[in-house]
Amino acid sequence: MLQQHKKALVWALLIALYLRFGLPLTAVGFYELYHLTQFDPLYWGYGIFKASGYYFSVWPYQSLSCIAVAVLIIGAAYLLSRRRQARETLK
Repeated sequence: MLQQHKKALVWALLIALYLRFGLPLTAVGFYELYHLTQFDPLYWGYGIFKASGYYFSVWPYQSLSCIAVAVLIIGAAYLLSRRRQARETLK
């Protein structure tokens, strides 16, 4: 199963790692872009990512939710491929 869904597995791992470690880094990127451009919506993006990064990092179910997101992505890819195979066998 995993051999057929390598792309979904890579995406699932990248998204799970982003949720775990990337939210504060995204906030820093928005902060720096705001100071370069003085474009107000970028500061709103900074505030959103800063708050979500903080609250997600102190949430006791952070690791479990990252694993759940990865499993959901892999499961969705598996179900879609099964559906596609079933549709092709009907033709």
